[in-house]
Amino acid sequence: MIRVRFADARIWRYVLRGIAEYLDVVGIKFHPEEGVRIKAMDPSHVMLIDFYIPRHAFDEFEVENEALLTINLETAAKVLRRATKNDRLVIISDGARISFGLVSRGGVERYFTMPLMATKYEEIPELSLDLRVAAKMLGPTFATAISILSEAGETLKISATNEGVKLTSTSELGEIEFEFSTTTGTLIDYTPPEEQEFTNSYSLEYIEVIGKIAKLGETLTLKLGPDMPCELDLELSSGAILKAYIAPRAE
Repeated sequence: MIRVRFADARIWRYVLRGIAEYLDVVGIKFHPEEGVRIKAMDPSHVMLIDFYIPRHAFDEFEVENEALLTINLETAAKVLRRATKNDRLVIISDGARISFGLVSRGGVERYFTMPLMATKYEEIPELSLDLRVAAKMLGPTFATAISILSEAGETLKISATNEGVKLTSTSELGEIEFEFSTTTGTLIDYTPPEEQEFTNSYSLEYIEVIGKIAKLGETLTLKLGPDMPCELDLELSSGAILKAYIAPRAE
């Protein structure tokens, strides 16, 4: 039997909605000591999302044994679409079904139950990259920038300089560029390239998924290396953590 309660249902709403753009099913892993984790990779293997909530971050946590529950993402995303900033999320499962409950501050409870998928969900191994450049900023700052940049083009160029990072998107109508640095106060912390400056290109459609979630985040750390995937580490409210790895585009 599984029963957990988390303070902010909106976080689950945005994370599952983002994953649902690329996948039909996803596995939610419950661990009695570690907490809850969702790892998902899009079919083209461009983006890996690792969503983790440690056990201590839950208001209530009853998990007897380790379990991987596979759910239909479209259905779950539709259910959580009703979640507001005032709702807590309750997840209950008996091993055959899963229920998502939205509990308002006033105590009103709404539960939606669906069968678990019989599809075997393949667990994704850990990914470790040696990325030396790190730019830390506020989550909403990143969200706003990506929202504007996505209107200009399909490719995002990220430049790591000695002063900070530049995010650039280009279209036939022109170019939009955002510069972030500790000098201007747009970066909280920055570790520059050890050697020469570099620029990588990424598909904006994948960055945009994280950008939409980042508006709920406290801080976002962008990690980079020459011709390497970028890593986006997002610290969310109530102790939730989301990491995303996005492969670079071939020029």
